[in-house]
Amino acid sequence: MITTTELQNATTAVDEACRRWKEYPNPETEAAYDHAYENWKRFGSRRSVGRPPNGDDSGLTSTERAREARARQQQSAARWEKVAPLIQRMRRAVEAGDNNEVARIAIALVKETEMVLQNVNVVHAQPDGEFVVLHGWHGRQMVLAFIATEHLDDYFRRRRHLNGKKANLVVDRNLDAFARIMSAKYERGEYRPYSRFGSTLPSVDITLDDITANGDALTDSVLDVEPMWVSPDGRASPA
Repeated sequence: MITTTELQNATTAVDEACRRWKEYPNPETEAAYDHAYENWKRFGSRRSVGRPPNGDDSGLTSTERAREARARQQQSAARWEKVAPLIQRMRRAVEAGDNNEVARIAIALVKETEMVLQNVNVVHAQPDGEFVVLHGWHGRQMVLAFIATEHLDDYFRRRRHLNGKKANLVVDRNLDAFARIMSAKYERGEYRPYSRFGSTLPSVDITLDDITANGDALTDSVLDVEPMWVSPDGRASPA
């Protein structure tokens, strides 16, 4: 029987192997990543975030949908309570023609309404190769993002197909850009409830349009490494 500790250790090993591969991209670190991932699949197959069910909330009960709707309303109300006094001050400053006060209030509004997600990372230990999964935090609330690998294929057209591992690495190397996209869509309320393993989380879908509209040129150069064979014990040799 697989214990929670064994699964957690295997998951941590995948994350650590990926971190070393990012820092030192070479056949040996890639082989170590492959080995850690294959080992994790023995423990964690189909126990991770997985694929979003049809991109909607069809798996939720009416009670769960109502709870999620209330959560959104509460979030909107909390933000409005913060900005309403500033908007009233802004109105008075505009009426008085006080441009300096208008500028100060505008800066305060930006700070009060900012909802940048923190600690955004790729979920490497997840079995579905059709999606790259990100998770980040808004305070104590975990937020997920799903990126279909077909959208990455369309963006990086010189690649025939990005499998799960390569897609994860490409997104990881462009993590700042994807984190900004994820944060912006979450801030605009462009997320849906995603139910998994007894909990419901906000989930953002990142599309090809989101990627191309981002404005940053993304790179896939991290994949330009020497091909190799990987033995069961994690050792690498030229292919």
